[in-house]
Amino acid sequence: MPKATRPLSSFSRRRFLRTTALAGTALSLNPINSLPKTATAAGLVRRDNKGTSFSGKRPEDYRVVLQDIGDPLLRMGWPPSPEGLIEGSIGPLRNSAISMYAYGINHAGGTTHCSETYPIIGDDQDVIRSGNTLRMNEAVKRLCASGQDPLTLICEGGHKVGIDVFLRIRMNDHHDRWGDRLGLDRPSPLPKTHPAEPYFYVPKWKREHPEWLIGDRGIAHPDESFQYFQASAGNYAIGPYRDLIFNLAAETVNKYDLDGLELDFFRSPFLFPSYEAYAQRHVMTSFIRKIRKLANEQGARRGRPIFISARVPATVDLCLRIGIDLPVWLEEGLLDMTVISNGLSPFSTPWNEIAVLGEKHGIPSQACFTHARPTREGRESLRAATYRAFSSGISGIQLWNYFYRMPHYHRPGENPLDLSFTHDMVNPDLLKYGAKKYLLDGSPHTGGVLTGTFGHAEWPGQTPMMIGYSTDNIGHRVVFDIADDLTKVRPTSSPRAWVRLVDLGPEDKLAFLWNGKPVQPDPSAFPGLTIKDTHEFEFKLDPITIHPGPNYLEIRLVKRDKRLEPYITLIDGRLSIPELKKV
Repeated sequence: MPKATRPLSSFSRRRFLRTTALAGTALSLNPINSLPKTATAAGLVRRDNKGTSFSGKRPEDYRVVLQDIGDPLLRMGWPPSPEGLIEGSIGPLRNSAISMYAYGINHAGGTTHCSETYPIIGDDQDVIRSGNTLRMNEAVKRLCASGQDPLTLICEGGHKVGIDVFLRIRMNDHHDRWGDRLGLDRPSPLPKTHPAEPYFYVPKWKREHPEWLIGDRGIAHPDESFQYFQASAGNYAIGPYRDLIFNLAAETVNKYDLDGLELDFFRSPFLFPSYEAYAQRHVMTSFIRKIRKLANEQGARRGRPIFISARVPATVDLCLRIGIDLPVWLEEGLLDMTVISNGLSPFSTPWNEIAVLGEKHGIPSQACFTHARPTREGRESLRAATYRAFSSGISGIQLWNYFYRMPHYHRPGENPLDLSFTHDMVNPDLLKYGAKKYLLDGSPHTGGVLTGTFGHAEWPGQTPMMIGYSTDNIGHRVVFDIADDLTKVRPTSSPRAWVRLVDLGPEDKLAFLWNGKPVQPDPSAFPGLTIKDTHEFEFKLDPITIHPGPNYLEIRLVKRDKRLEPYITLIDGRLSIPELKKV
């Protein structure tokens, strides 16, 4: 179970306010400029003085980060232009609270810049199966032919408005597996109802050097299985594959005016064959030392540091299981920042394990929130996930795939949540006193793409959960891990817990306990769509029964019709904390 979160007050209010105040200060309409600043970052004493970024920031100052991929090449108008690319990448961040832009430079099918070490996306294919792939390919080539490298434009565009730019390298990527399933090596089906995305092509190096892969792409593993995806990943035990990635890192560090290099180990989390990943961890450590040395040397030449960040699994154990010896990396100062997890479990991931370990060495940690997971119930659930993360010692949040909240992906008036929500994340009073909804995280182990791709490296989540018929008074518990301390504030109304169950018989009986004490469902609450066999139970809770850290809702199935299977299933749940007032 997750460890208890630390109240925000013990996380260092001065550090919280400072990182909040620096989270986008160059954006003229950003209201966080009015927040107080301090001269030093309390709670984080760096191992050495490595200087600051282009805009004067350190890694602990990145409060809200937006990750992006090559989509700015599609978001800009046609024909391609430097101004269009900047508007498609940095433009939507204006008036947001985003202080750093983490832009991905390599994908399964190629790069989206003027690389001399890796082909431009689409160049490896004799026939391109989608108009968007051609659009990206032509945009990059035309910009490069005019002497305008997309990465140079993005770095300069960010710096002009005070946003730092990290360039992200996918340490592995198997999006080509989706291309395999779409049959991109064969003529398109007629009529074409599902055009291929630009990132789904098999890179030339995989076709020419199958011996560099962890497995055999030709073996018929079950679709979406761990073996299916692992087989198409590069093997870091093989020197030539390490050279391929290192040369891309060296080109990026030496050629562009980036503020940091992010090594993304979650795209995809396969480094070595699974049975030897732990034993090979020293290989990856030596490889990261080379990249650290490379960044230090280039930083010294230009007189400004190149920070190194790594996106890694949520715990030391999960890191070790895929071949990442994170304690050694932090002890040796190989990183300047960690980004924790793939972001699928924002309400249960134990952020504090790596955050506390990093803080010991003066290295801040960010929590990754994957698109739509923390915002399933809008700003209130995002607020809860953010407050929980910061109360665990996290210094910033990386928003993964939240570029989908830009207007380009929605018809006018249909965007449910634009990037203005980022201001909520840098408002300490709103985070502390605003209404929140803590949700139960869904598991990445329930089949499909998530199981095969991330299930071995991601925090497991809690739903769906079988609730078995209890003959011995043993029930099933779920955890709501919260940051709020209701003894120090006054709720404006009653907190409420809610769960949804399926397959409940008409005369089955349930018993519920909140933190060990029986609670009764609110009889006036909505019962669920019983016509579809979904049943909802809502509980009005006494604030004194809720405390910071893990809170447990236990469900017992104490009577079950013998003609039914001996279990029901918990599908979803939440804990709603109303708006709070100071005592």
